[in-house]
Amino acid sequence: MKTIYLLFILAFIIQCSVPKKEKPYEFTQTSTITFNDAHYPEMLEVTMQLIKKDSTILINDFYGDSLVKVFNLNTKMIEKKLISKGEGPNELLSPLDIQIADNNLYLLSRPLFMLNHIPLKAITSDDNIKLYKDYQMPPKSDCFIPLNKSQFVFSGLWDKRYALLNLEQDSIEIFGEYPNYWEGEKDIPTEAKAMFHQCMFTKNETKNLFASCSWFILEIYKYEPNKLKIPTLIFQKQLGKYSYDYTTTDHISTKMRKGSDPCVTEITSSSKYIYMIIQSKENKKNRDIMVIDWNGNPIKLLKSDKRITCLTVDEKSKKAYCIIEDPEDKLVYFDL
Repeated sequence: MKTIYLLFILAFIIQCSVPKKEKPYEFTQTSTITFNDAHYPEMLEVTMQLIKKDSTILINDFYGDSLVKVFNLNTKMIEKKLISKGEGPNELLSPLDIQIADNNLYLLSRPLFMLNHIPLKAITSDDNIKLYKDYQMPPKSDCFIPLNKSQFVFSGLWDKRYALLNLEQDSIEIFGEYPNYWEGEKDIPTEAKAMFHQCMFTKNETKNLFASCSWFILEIYKYEPNKLKIPTLIFQKQLGKYSYDYTTTDHISTKMRKGSDPCVTEITSSSKYIYMIIQSKENKKNRDIMVIDWNGNPIKLLKSDKRITCLTVDEKSKKAYCIIEDPEDKLVYFDL
């Protein structure tokens, strides 16, 4: 009994030692983004994600007959179109969530809750594209981040904030607590909190870290890629004040209340920095980009007069690529 009590005290101390910061970021350094046309050859529809890999950008398209397009930045041509829309052997239903890890392109079909992958070498070669189905997730999964070839963290409508999938052991373990920064939130049902605080992910492979970000909450976790172990929360921050209404009668839904602060809409990263797209304080229709380091310290605020919907960064070339409304959707780049 004494051992159990001591373990409880130790766990409590560790949890309380995580930096939990409630004041939104303030930046002493700001600059204005200058956008440049990337000369994408087709009309963009509804772009869900951009991922830069070498000299190409993978475009996750919601409406297209091909759900992922491979755009070559050097030739300004679309090299390949991947994954037809449907429920056949090499087809998926949109929207997708896509991530690159361990020489694979991982794709989660969010309506089907199906995790899949394509070897990256097939994307850049003349080989036929074959879609490998990895795991049928429970109907609670939304976005994900691969930690290695066998371990994946998912957000969604779980009893805890995240789920850790281990393919080798065919197991799912839930972990993490939903936020309670708003004083009215502690009595809200878990499923409503889960709906409001849906997460996006980005990863730092060199430091074995990943970041999870919802509209108003940023968390940074440390993980051990070669061990079956729950990731450790090392940083948590409220990005703005918020409140919301909810219903759980016919179906779960939430609605942000007026008076909430500007919210974060996208997240991506490099080995040095985390980049978060956030509504502009001056005009919530426009988007700015907050740049912080992997310790959670503010670095710079990048101001824009456009609505930015997707973002990917390339630390080597010191360029970022994004979609802006101008007034139609347009693929552009800017210097970091």
